[in-house]
Amino acid sequence: MKSSSVALMCLTLAGGTVLSSLPASAKQLRVGLSALATSVDPHFHRAGYNFDLRENISDALVYANGVNGEVEPRLAKSWEIQGDTKWVVTLEPKAKFDSGKTLSADDVVYSLCRVRNVPNSPGLFSSFISTVKNIRDAGGGKIEIETKKPDPNLLRNLSYIGIVENPTGRMLTYDEKNCGNDNWLATGDFNGGKTSAGIGHYRVKKFTPDVEIELERNPQYYGAAAGYETVLVKSLPDNSARIAALLGGSVDVINAVPINSVDSIQTSGKYHLASMPSTLLIFLLPDQGQEKTPKVSGTDGKNPFLDPRVRKALNLAINREQIAETVMGGMAQPASQIVVDGVFGHDPNLQPYAYNPAEAKRLLAEAGYPNGFSLTLNAPSDRYVNGAQVAQAITAMLSQIGLNVTLETFPFSIYFTKASAYEYSLYLAGAAADTGEGLSQMINLAGSRNPEKGWGGANRGRYSSKITDKALEDAQSTLDDAKREELLRSAVAQVQKDDGYVPLYHEFGVWGVRNGVRYEANTNLTNIFYTARPE
Repeated sequence: MKSSSVALMCLTLAGGTVLSSLPASAKQLRVGLSALATSVDPHFHRAGYNFDLRENISDALVYANGVNGEVEPRLAKSWEIQGDTKWVVTLEPKAKFDSGKTLSADDVVYSLCRVRNVPNSPGLFSSFISTVKNIRDAGGGKIEIETKKPDPNLLRNLSYIGIVENPTGRMLTYDEKNCGNDNWLATGDFNGGKTSAGIGHYRVKKFTPDVEIELERNPQYYGAAAGYETVLVKSLPDNSARIAALLGGSVDVINAVPINSVDSIQTSGKYHLASMPSTLLIFLLPDQGQEKTPKVSGTDGKNPFLDPRVRKALNLAINREQIAETVMGGMAQPASQIVVDGVFGHDPNLQPYAYNPAEAKRLLAEAGYPNGFSLTLNAPSDRYVNGAQVAQAITAMLSQIGLNVTLETFPFSIYFTKASAYEYSLYLAGAAADTGEGLSQMINLAGSRNPEKGWGGANRGRYSSKITDKALEDAQSTLDDAKREELLRSAVAQVQKDDGYVPLYHEFGVWGVRNGVRYEANTNLTNIFYTARPE
């Protein structure tokens, strides 16, 4: 796979050298995405495309750069750590909301309080503030954040929380419940344009769910201006439609380039690729949270995935190299652990899973299923690059070890709602290292699912290990990088030992871009429009 990685990086470099000399219009950038944000509300749903929109329209205190891994100032102009648990943050004095109000401490407190109080949220941001004990106005344009224990990733976590204007007219007293407030900004008002999403490079001009989003440049933005006056973001979930829109000239940029379209982009002379290896892990997760699991038969009513031998059999039945090279066209790196190579927390000493269907059959027989059993594999039809084809390949591989597998897919818009309701016994999904290091990814995927604590947000299979949880708890409060990485690696290793997950591969991020447009790829697969520039 090293050769594939190198080849893809070469595509990126090559793209940068064949740009047309014709300038792109600085007035509008047209973008086609495989899925759109489900809400303008920056706190509504912890999900990738919602992160996209939030990053463009609602600044957080800082920005976790997905290109160089650095934490950069945004609404926090500067900061310092005083002792192990106190952070003093100086707010950007030039930052103003659409109302004309200058950013102040009360807006930050309100925003962090609201994170836990968004009605009907399918995925709260609570884990990002789980270590925050108190926030107060320190005077002089500063805020003081006190953590329960040392938190080395506090700012990285806060980089995902957009700051909105406080509508209450008073300073809330921070706590871990409702901060003494019972009237929160409504998600529908964000979507309808009544409420501004915050202070960002762009403002939302029009939000049409599942169709398109129109953005306009914020003329009073405190930082560097966005390169385009407006951005039109279209929903193009179908791969063929998305590539046709690019090659036909109706959009300037697309994400999630279909693998079979790479050559047509490269040889066109009019378009190029922007790419970067990502932290996004695509995985299978078996139900480990209940004695009886849905969509499984032939097990006398038992949940076979509670048996570690069955989970091990799944891992041995998957030919990851074949999926990465053939199904993903070399645009993926086979994975045997959650954290990708090169990211803080990856354990280089862990051995990759062997492809061994014979051993997988033996383990199934030992677990009491010599003739296998029937199950349904669920996958989203429109969320990941070649996701449906990957699911089909896995269905065939599992059948080779005697399992009778039915593949069932749903659109992204309803898929994860069903997963959150525990309607699947084995499902395909993905999750990235949101903050650019492995701790947040491990807590999100491998931490015991606990919405109140903000752990296990993507752990809908309910993998749980006291050993893993303890290592992650300790890592959260360890400021020493070497010790923290050791703890993270032990947690990563425990998940592999438990066969708690079936990691498949880490996806590469690939964008198709019209010559004349400079568009920046990043490891988090975030679609950032404000860094785009006409050449």
